[in-house]
Amino acid sequence: MDWHENYHTLRTLVVDDDPIVCHALAGALTDAGLAAEPHMRGADALEAEGTAPVLAFVDVVMPDMDGLDLAARLREKWPGIELVFVSGAADSGRVIRALQLGASDYLVKPYTPEALRLCLSRFHERLALRRRAALAERRYATLIQNVPLLIFRLREDLSLEFVNNAVQPMLGFAPEEATASDSWLPSRVRMKDRGRVRRVLAQAFSSKYPLTVQCRLVHRRGFDVHGILKTMPRGPEPGAAILDGVFMDISERIYLEHSRVMAEKIKTIGAISEEVAHEIRNPLMSIGGFARRLSAKAPDFPETEIILRESRRLEKLLERIRGYLNPLDVRTGPLALGEVLAAALERLMPGLTEADIAVQALFEPRLPEACADPDILDQVFTILLQDAARALTSGGSLNVRTFATGDSVCASFDYELRSLRDIDPERLYLPYEDGGFGLPNCYSMVQRMGGVMTMTREGGSAVFTVSLPRRDGERDTAPVWLPLA
Repeated sequence: MDWHENYHTLRTLVVDDDPIVCHALAGALTDAGLAAEPHMRGADALEAEGTAPVLAFVDVVMPDMDGLDLAARLREKWPGIELVFVSGAADSGRVIRALQLGASDYLVKPYTPEALRLCLSRFHERLALRRRAALAERRYATLIQNVPLLIFRLREDLSLEFVNNAVQPMLGFAPEEATASDSWLPSRVRMKDRGRVRRVLAQAFSSKYPLTVQCRLVHRRGFDVHGILKTMPRGPEPGAAILDGVFMDISERIYLEHSRVMAEKIKTIGAISEEVAHEIRNPLMSIGGFARRLSAKAPDFPETEIILRESRRLEKLLERIRGYLNPLDVRTGPLALGEVLAAALERLMPGLTEADIAVQALFEPRLPEACADPDILDQVFTILLQDAARALTSGGSLNVRTFATGDSVCASFDYELRSLRDIDPERLYLPYEDGGFGLPNCYSMVQRMGGVMTMTREGGSAVFTVSLPRRDGERDTAPVWLPLA
């Protein structure tokens, strides 16, 4: 029922077997501004076509159909209709029955103009109240659907009864998709967080207080959305157990915090590395020089070869430290991250194909532009792709994705670790490590472009993610699979 129509278009039924009373009441209602139509039989009123009536004046006693029965059938056909019963005597039993049927008012015949005005005045008040309630409901629904929080309602088996529209941009699912699956929410929680989240949700169904847990939900395209899941206190509603909650995306905050922490680590590493390089360089040159002289004089001594080999290893370490600390000429500007990545993939694809590595690339179309140096970014992607190729050695699968989240444009490289299962993500970024195939310099280059590079491990796979600041722009969230030869 639309309560926002103009008053004079509100259809009103008058049902009374007395033609004089029926037409007189219909005329009075028409004079009052309502679109009234008279009916002298209950069946005629039920069969009337047109827009749904908002009000019906029903005679209680009629020969063809009892007025109370007619009222019940009118309410069944038009659930929102208001009922005013008209009777020649105020029979208490009929009044009670009328109220049970949801009667809004009762008019006693012969009615006076004042009685009819009071009846219509009360109808105006109820109509205005319904309009305000409908407006408040629409505003509430608009707020719930458009607030940048994932708002959900869970049943006790953790199936979704409701989820708002925020699920689409945040996790890539339409609300109807999410509610169609009995285990959608638990299945979207990252495996390492799933047990903790289940325990909190189970506790929340019997808790009088809100509960909070930090966890990661998995986007449809496979990347993590970091957030805080908070449950609401259980309400007093009867029936099945229902739990309301929200999930707030804090991915950008996590990335910023990680970036700040890593920046501080880089400063510390830089200071230590510079001191180590300075203190080692001169003694190392002396040791290497004396070892070469000793080797020339006594070539049969195996110890001199050991000294030379270890000296060369230390020289390589110093080279890595020097490259890590050298200033980098960074010239950032807007660029299409997907195009840079696609060019790097095309250049390295022959080697990947020869190594029997299957590459799948999921590029988000109309990706916002990133702020970065194209040459340096190309070096970063080349290092990451070569690192993946060496880690996979032969065979295996490499998944490459581009996506946008918050204020960042990202590219991720996901592959099975195999021989690098015991790798420590923190040590990968240190210039002292032999492993990682250039990852320390890779991290340093991303950091100097204003971005952050992270590594996560899920089971036996490594996921390297490069996040760069983005420019505002339109984006189409529908992914597209790019075939790679």
